[in-house]
Amino acid sequence: MAKTRTIIGIACIIGIVILGISAYVSLSVKSEAVHYNELGIKAMEEGDYDKAIEYFTKAIELDPNFAEAYYNRGNAYGNEEQFHRYFKLPGQTFAQAGFPEMQEKFEKAVSDFKKCMKVDPSYSPLAHFGLGNVYFLYYCGYKNRAEYVIPEYEKALEGKDFILEKAGKEGLAAVYANLARTYLAMAELEKAKEYYEKSIEIYPIDTAYEHLIWVYVEFGNFEDAYKVAQEYLKYEEWEADLGLMPTVIAAYHLGNYEVAKKCAEEIVKKFPESAYLAEAHRFLALIYMKEGKTDEVKKELEKDIEICTEVINNPETIADVPGAYYERGLAYYYLGNYTKSIEDFKWLIDNPKYSKREVAHENYYLEGHINLACVYSKIGEFENAKGVLKKILDELDKDVDFTGWKKYVKDDVEEILSKIEAGKEVEIPSIFSEVSH
Repeated sequence: MAKTRTIIGIACIIGIVILGISAYVSLSVKSEAVHYNELGIKAMEEGDYDKAIEYFTKAIELDPNFAEAYYNRGNAYGNEEQFHRYFKLPGQTFAQAGFPEMQEKFEKAVSDFKKCMKVDPSYSPLAHFGLGNVYFLYYCGYKNRAEYVIPEYEKALEGKDFILEKAGKEGLAAVYANLARTYLAMAELEKAKEYYEKSIEIYPIDTAYEHLIWVYVEFGNFEDAYKVAQEYLKYEEWEADLGLMPTVIAAYHLGNYEVAKKCAEEIVKKFPESAYLAEAHRFLALIYMKEGKTDEVKKELEKDIEICTEVINNPETIADVPGAYYERGLAYYYLGNYTKSIEDFKWLIDNPKYSKREVAHENYYLEGHINLACVYSKIGEFENAKGVLKKILDELDKDVDFTGWKKYVKDDVEEILSKIEAGKEVEIPSIFSEVSH
C-alpha cells in the first residue's frame, strides 16, 4: 500500500488549526479521486474553502464510498470561517438570522460527517469529532451542549486509538481540547480543567493552553495561571495577545504590577485589533490607581469607553454587543460615573435575547445583574439592589442553562445580597470585574 495524506481535521474550535493526516488508501480507491482529495487538502491549508469543497466533491463523485473525502468536505463546510453561532441569537437558525448560506453550510457539514460514518463505520470516531465541532459552532446553552455536543466528543473518544492512528497526537489532543472548551462554555470548570490538562499532556495546542489559563484565573489560582501563560508565550507562532492578557490579570493579582503593566502596554502598542484591547486599557487604569496617577487613570478608562462604544455602534457580530456594554459599564464604574454604569448594566438585563448566552465563556446577562446591584448599593438604592439580586438568584435556581453558573457563583451572589440587606455598600467583586473577560 502507498501511504498518502488523505484527511483534514479541525484541531480546535477557537483558532482553527488544519491538520493534514496520513492514512493508508486502499488500492481499490481510484487514483484520480485520491488526487482530487489531495488538492482539496492543499486548498484547505491555503484557506480556500470553496475550492476545497469543489475538489472533495469531485473525489466523492469518482468514489462515492470515499470516507476520507466526506470527512474532509464536512470540515470544509463546518468550521468557524464558514459559520458561527455568534451570528445568530439563541434558538434561531442562521436562515432566521439572515444568513441562509451559513445554515446551508451547517446542514451540509452535518450530512457529510454522517455520510462518512455510513460509508465506512471505522471512521465514526473522526466523524463524531466533526459533528461535535459543528454542533458547538451552532448550538447555545447548557442544555443544548449537553444534548448535542458532549455526546459527540464522548463517542469520538471511544475510538481514540483510531484517531491517534489517523490524526496523530495533535488530533487526539484536539478532541480533548474541544470537549474541554464545551465544558468551559457550560461553566463546568472542573471538567474543563481536567480535559484541558489531558489535552496538553498529549500535545501542545494553543487554545488548550490559552483556555486552561482562563480556567485557573476563574478559580482564582493566579500562580498556575501565570505559569501556564508563560508557557503559552514561549510559542512564538501563537497569537501573543491571547497569552499576554491573562498574564496581565494573573500578575496584577499576584501584586506584580510592573509585569502586568508591561504586558498590557504591549497589547495596546502591538495588537490594536485585539479583542482584549479595551480590557488592557482598564487594567492599565487599575495599575495607575495603585500608583495614585489620577490623570492616567482617567485617560485609560476613557480610551476603554471609546473602544467599547465603537463596538456597540459597529459590531462585527451581534454577540460582540453584550461584552462591550459590560466592559464599558465597568469603565464608567471605575470613573465614578454611576449613572452611566447603571445604564450599561441595565441594558444587559433588559435585553436578554442578546445577553443571555455564553460569549467567550462569560454570561453578561448574569454578570450584569450582579454588577448593577453593586452599583445601586454605591448610591444607596438598596431596595433596587436587592430586587436585582433576588431576581437573578431565582433564575439561577430555575433556568437549566444556568446549571454550571449556579454551582460557580450562587454563593457569591448570596453573600453580596446579605451585605446589601445589611445596608452595606458592595464593590463589584473581582470575579465579576478583573477576572472576567
